[in-house]
Amino acid sequence: VKTKGVANLTPQEVDEAARDYLDMNCAHCHNPQGVEGVSSQLFLDWNATDEFHLGVCKKPGSAGKGTFGLEYDIVPDQPEQSILWRRMETELIGSMMPDFGRSFRHQLGVDLVYRWIEQLEGDCNATTK
Repeated sequence: VKTKGVANLTPQEVDEAARDYLDMNCAHCHNPQGVEGVSSQLFLDWNATDEFHLGVCKKPGSAGKGTFGLEYDIVPDQPEQSILWRRMETELIGSMMPDFGRSFRHQLGVDLVYRWIEQLEGDCNATTK
């Protein structure tokens, strides 16, 4: 990612890099055994393969103020309507993710997850999740 830049990655490279990023930076809490994972049912570890637990068209389970008034954790092709991206992008205490170990926005990670969500396909309005 650092060598090519996010804009120059293939869709497969974006998928792999974004999933790696989420696994390394988020899955310590967002996994089936983690406190955040249990309460939110948002699993960001590499073992999560179903779209629902990855957050696609999933209503948040425990985001509180961190929803920014948005409806779903991830809205395919609409990063700016996705709670996951908003929480990574913000610097508001109590809303930003990850919860701890963060004192600034990691712009490369934010850009990578933005592009990953942007290339996801689907329509939350057409789903029953």
